Amino acid sequence: MMETEDPDSLGPRDYRAFMRTETPQLTIPTVQDQFGTWLRSKGIDFDSTNGAEFSAAGVRASVVEHTRGHDEYVRCRLIESSTPQGTWCTEVVASSAGWIDLTVTNSEGNFVAVPKLARYLMQALDVRDASMQLVDEVKQWDVNEVDRLVELLEDQDRHGLVFVAGTADVPDLYEAFRKRVSTWTREVFGMAQSIVLTPRATQVLSERLGHHAVGPWMLRTYYPGVAPTQIVDSRRHRYLTTAALANEEDWWLRKLLANTARRHAATRLDPTEVIRAKRAFTRAETRALLAAFEEPTLSARNQAEDIPSQAVISAAPTQAEPQQLDPSDVDPERYERPAVSTAEDQLDLVRSVLGITSITRVALEQAMRPGYTPPAPGDVRSGALLAASLRIKEQLARIEELEDYRRNAIQALDDQQLERADLQDDLEKSRATVRWLRERLTEMSDYKTAYGEAPEDARETYPPSCVELVYRIQKDEDVLVFTGDMDKVRVVDDADTLQLAVRSAWEACGALREYVRARNDGNWDSGVDYFLKNRPEGYEGVSAGKHGATETATTMKQFGGERIFPVPVEVSPQQAITMKAHFKLASIGMLSPRMYYHDDYANSGKIYIGYIGRHLTNTMTN
Repeated sequence: MMETEDPDSLGPRDYRAFMRTETPQLTIPTVQDQFGTWLRSKGIDFDSTNGAEFSAAGVRASVVEHTRGHDEYVRCRLIESSTPQGTWCTEVVASSAGWIDLTVTNSEGNFVAVPKLARYLMQALDVRDASMQLVDEVKQWDVNEVDRLVELLEDQDRHGLVFVAGTADVPDLYEAFRKRVSTWTREVFGMAQSIVLTPRATQVLSERLGHHAVGPWMLRTYYPGVAPTQIVDSRRHRYLTTAALANEEDWWLRKLLANTARRHAATRLDPTEVIRAKRAFTRAETRALLAAFEEPTLSARNQAEDIPSQAVISAAPTQAEPQQLDPSDVDPERYERPAVSTAEDQLDLVRSVLGITSITRVALEQAMRPGYTPPAPGDVRSGALLAASLRIKEQLARIEELEDYRRNAIQALDDQQLERADLQDDLEKSRATVRWLRERLTEMSDYKTAYGEAPEDARETYPPSCVELVYRIQKDEDVLVFTGDMDKVRVVDDADTLQLAVRSAWEACGALREYVRARNDGNWDSGVDYFLKNRPEGYEGVSAGKHGATETATTMKQFGGERIFPVPVEVSPQQAITMKAHFKLASIGMLSPRMYYHDDYANSGKIYIGYIGRHLTNTMTN
């Protein structure tokens, strides 16, 4: 439980907040204005327009704008390096698309409190995390807000945590408890939201969420994507008991919740639009850095007077008066030191004359060959700069590639952990069923059946590939009809070396067939998702955790076009329809295949599978 953890050992203490605004057109100007206001409150008079820079003792501030396609970005940054606590870096990146990413870090790992800039932004703009407005105070929600709360908790696009405190019908305690919650959660604003429920709302939420609910006088942490139908998922959302809240010091609870929010923010993957914006700034800076080297300059040690050729000397006037040098005009670096004064200078001279970069036997032998022409010094430098430029660009691309790989690995690991926990839960249920059946069969003296192996014909016969699965569907289209792209299916088969995806797809198809059978039998009159969560007796299915009934509003707004798949004209006159419902087939590296379908039972009595392929784009994919 959370109350057993040490708040001083919870890892990252940086402040990281992601917000979306309801007024995209005001986002960039407001961010620039509030950044300037914040700097002035720190005694820094700064013009926060594009290209503005400020530098003083240990303090550097800058504002940079960038345009990429139809989107405009701004990055405001303040670096304070002369403080006793180490270097503090505040960076806010905003987009004309209506989002803000705010990060404050400390080089010594010190705790970062909620910055005033975050409060300024929350007060100046209507900023939100998913469907909830971000404010710098604790919310009080009654029973009429429970539906909204459940939607918020289930939203997978939600970036931050939600702390929910439950209460009971004890009027004398309610107001005191609410004030204590405000004290405990004051260092999470912008990163998370805090809600105190009325007694009635606490009771209704308990009826709605079951194992995921919060009890009276308790405080629960809800991570993004709450899955109420999965008991195993409730383990993620930890809570503080009444005893912990009553017995622990306020400062301890405040630090615990603050570090919990910061640890989650450090591990939560940035939305793809934030990654694109930050990479755009990095690439622009890299280009500017490389451009600075395009005009080669000689080092001070090699700067010397041009030596005129013999023809120029011969053509010079013979009666010219000798020039007198003023001792004050003499550069000691040029005239007092010999042209070649050290062994290193001599080696530099050899490398320059021969046009080689290192003195090795191979390089010297090549330089001594007849017909060898050493490259001009400028050519050598230009070649080195070109090589360095290509090297930097290659390394930058490699860094981005590794970041994407790490991002997908984290997503795959999260999916696998949830899937493994779900499988362990199913396995325990199956083992309990086996034990119970064996006991009943043993009581009947049927020892052979009780302890014998299941016959081969009792095992499921899975197709060897997703392509074969589609062929089986096409042979019998009385219930399921595949209308998708076979090339997408083959991509899954290429990566599905252990046949994990095809087995999950086959089981999902079986669950859909059982759903149609239940409706034909008159034993079901609702949709697929509710069927999987509450299967009637006598019908098979798959874990409801593998099924997604829909996509988030943000995903559909940005990437809904990817989820339009072909169907027959009798299903849609446009011969295409948006399919949101899907099954998660497997966690296979960056592929993580999905199967999308359209439930057309009410119209044709059939289900159309429009897609089997790699994970489609959402707000968290690269």
